[in-house]
Amino acid sequence: MKLVVAVAVMALLGVSVANADKLSDFQDAKKAAEDKKGCESIPYSGLRDNCRSQQENVHPYCDGDKGPVSCGSESITRQLKDAVERAKQDIETLKNKKRDLQDQRSRASDENEKSRLDKELEQVEKDIYDAGKRLDQAKTDLDARKKLVEDATYALGKCLDYRRAVMNVFASTQDNVRGENDEQIQPLARYLRDYYEESKRGHVLAIEAKENALKTCKDSAP
Repeated sequence: MKLVVAVAVMALLGVSVANADKLSDFQDAKKAAEDKKGCESIPYSGLRDNCRSQQENVHPYCDGDKGPVSCGSESITRQLKDAVERAKQDIETLKNKKRDLQDQRSRASDENEKSRLDKELEQVEKDIYDAGKRLDQAKTDLDARKKLVEDATYALGKCLDYRRAVMNVFASTQDNVRGENDEQIQPLARYLRDYYEESKRGHVLAIEAKENALKTCKDSAP
């Protein structure tokens, strides 16, 4: 009989200690919520650890440490592609002009006329060279644009993955706090539930902004 009583007492003490620990977790979580400490406002250790592991990647990928997070305007890509096409057309026009001048030079009999055509040919050669340099630069600029778009698309994709993962952790936490029925914990749970709901709007707005940035990047692909 004494053994049964002792076991019962120990069990009650265990429950009491567990409840005390849980209450302390919720009190710590409320303090963290008041201090706007994000993941630390989660009173459940498993979910809190999960949140931390996801959150530590949010800012590096969303703020630019891991790569560009903006592609600017879609028009930038169009302008760079147009520059390449213009340079190509300029070269083709100049080559046609060169052929015409060479044809005229081959049929010219007057030395003054030949001298004039030689000078024009010399200038056209220079113009073709300059247009070639413009084409090379335009291609280099377009390649750089392509790399920026690719890097930004990757970084924004990772940013969204981690932001959504963090938001999902808070959604799970919110579901859990709704189910708390301990009288001492319930007021803390309600406070945390409201805090998560308010914080959710910030997450949603941040995600929408990055989704728009990602769409711009995809539409900007050369």
